[in-house]
Amino acid sequence: MDLIVGKSPNLRGVIKIPPNKSHSFRAMIMASLAEGVSRIMAPAISNDWMLGAEAMEMFGAHVEPKAGGVWEIIGTGGKLRTPEDVINCGNSGIILRFFTALGACCEGFTVLTGDNSLRHIRPCQPLIDALNSLGAWAVSSKGDGHAPLLVRGRLKGGRAEIDGTDSQPVSALLMACSLAEAPTDLVVHNPGEKPWVGVTLEWLKRCGAEFSNQDYSHYRIRGKSRWKGFEARIPLDWSAALYPIVAALITPGSEVQVPGMDLDDSQGDKLVIDVLREMGADIQVRDGVVIARSSSLKGMTIDCNNFIDQFMLLAVVGAFAEGQTELTNASICRQKECDRISEIVKALRMMGASVQEKPDGIVIKGGRLRGARVDSAHDHRMVMTIAVAALAADGDTTIYNIDCVKKTFPAFVDQMQGLGVDFQTR
Repeated sequence: MDLIVGKSPNLRGVIKIPPNKSHSFRAMIMASLAEGVSRIMAPAISNDWMLGAEAMEMFGAHVEPKAGGVWEIIGTGGKLRTPEDVINCGNSGIILRFFTALGACCEGFTVLTGDNSLRHIRPCQPLIDALNSLGAWAVSSKGDGHAPLLVRGRLKGGRAEIDGTDSQPVSALLMACSLAEAPTDLVVHNPGEKPWVGVTLEWLKRCGAEFSNQDYSHYRIRGKSRWKGFEARIPLDWSAALYPIVAALITPGSEVQVPGMDLDDSQGDKLVIDVLREMGADIQVRDGVVIARSSSLKGMTIDCNNFIDQFMLLAVVGAFAEGQTELTNASICRQKECDRISEIVKALRMMGASVQEKPDGIVIKGGRLRGARVDSAHDHRMVMTIAVAALAADGDTTIYNIDCVKKTFPAFVDQMQGLGVDFQTR
């Protein structure tokens, strides 16, 4: 499916934001490792979630939807069984990295693979090396550090070092090492994306796993942890909320309300609100409702590492801000669903922006954008980012292959149309 976006001033209304995917997956995994029954209320349901549920059942958990958006999970008590088939991770880096580490907690061999981006873009060698250091056995079948992966346990514990530029392998090890046979000392070099590791630590603490954390660079995980089933409601997704917020800021005559947002949640993307305010954004938060209005924005230098998923959207903000905006410390963006640095540079240049690509970010000068024809690169965040940019661009923009938007915001098109956005699908 393709999306045609026309220039759309005067956005008005209230938008409903989906639950957060990262919290949802951590809740599923921790419930699957628990003893007894857990109830996860309002998780983010997507193709990734369904693949994750299928994989957890292959590890021995029972995952079942109930009425009212509740999912009931009967856990394994930390005793995972070896999957009888290959785990299909689809397009999900979380499934690939987290479940590879879980495979190290089984006696037999676990095989994991996924789509083209997982098999060529998402590196796993740091995770492979760490698992081998901790007594498990793991290998890339092609020898290039990418999926397909084979792993066998059991994870014994001990000491491992890992590059932490990408937070997912670190989070994967933290969760798996809580089940290891002995304590683990995990040394992390270049720790990045710290808020996402913080989400993992929050879930481990909530369930009673014992660990210490020295500035995200040295962890000690006790091992042999066990916890009981629990109930949890998944918070709304700050990543998704920022698209309508930015849409209101860059379009004239607009005011958009985003209810239900939790400023105390551990999601790093909430920090973007403060960045936008520093750029001049008119954003208020009242009783969990974020209110964003049309604003005159000024460029600035932004370290994106704590909210890396918003790199492309902040590039769009820079395209409409007065002066120059520089986005830095974002090299990990090249290892997401696509190379997000190169792809957003290419797309914004097609829309008439003055943008310079750098190894770890971009420099962009504010100005006017024009409509263009842009491919999604099969990246859900590219779809939403370019759709927002097109709302304030002259002429129509066509975004090809937008089905991937279902990964984190399945109702994006319908919800944005409710604000008065000129969206047409074909």
